[in-house]
Amino acid sequence: MNKRNFTPSEVEHIILMAWADSISYEVIHREWGLNENELVRFMRVHQSHNSYRRWRERVRRRAGAGSKHEAYSKVTSRRLKFAV
Repeated sequence: MNKRNFTPSEVEHIILMAWADSISYEVIHREWGLNENELVRFMRVHQSHNSYRRWRERVRRRAGAGSKHEAYSKVTSRRLKFAV
């Protein structure tokens, strides 16, 4: 996994992006340097077990396993930065 130490606010931004339906894994990778597998591990570490499990179920259930990828998604954000 990316060895960068994220600040608490960066961790919150990454988690919010991962939960957002319109933000793909590729956008998260471009902005934070975490590929899909690294993001899954990141979410497991930074969320409770139940929250992580709900997130994984949501990502899988939302129109199939590839739905969070730009190539398979109909609605994708290509924005440069996620702002809260």
